[in-house]
Amino acid sequence: MSATVETVARGDRKLRPAARTSLRIRLQALARRGRLDRELAAGADPNATALRRERAHRLLSDRMRGDLAQALENLLADAERSPKPFSSRVPIARAAIRDSRWDIESIVQRLREPAYISPQGMAMLSVLLSDGTGPLFGSDPSPRRLRWSLAAVATAIDHGPVMVAD
Repeated sequence: MSATVETVARGDRKLRPAARTSLRIRLQALARRGRLDRELAAGADPNATALRRERAHRLLSDRMRGDLAQALENLLADAERSPKPFSSRVPIARAAIRDSRWDIESIVQRLREPAYISPQGMAMLSVLLSDGTGPLFGSDPSPRRLRWSLAAVATAIDHGPVMVAD
């Protein structure tokens, strides 16, 4: 996405283009990204506060789209490898991830396309990838729970306020 954006309406909600954001707002949004992601994932209006608006724009950046797509691809690759016997990393739900390969690859493809996506969907994905107690992690989580979470992310990516590049 370019620095200049065009706003596209979806229903009666739309994400306003980012004005030059102050350094203070950018740093506060970065420091509070976990809370802001959870708020946006729950459907909070990204235009309600400067912090949410800044986080929404950051989530929709090309860099963030690429980073989250790469994180999903890394999870798929890790799920195929044998687990290391001693590791400080949170164990991933290998079987559930392998069973959800198609859903994960579909989201990766969507993130790599230049078409619009919603900040809510990106926030949901960010929360899913960072929640060590969520359906992507643990030794024996339910594959059904992961598939449901991925379906919710895929649906949210296509709904809500969106932005497209000029």
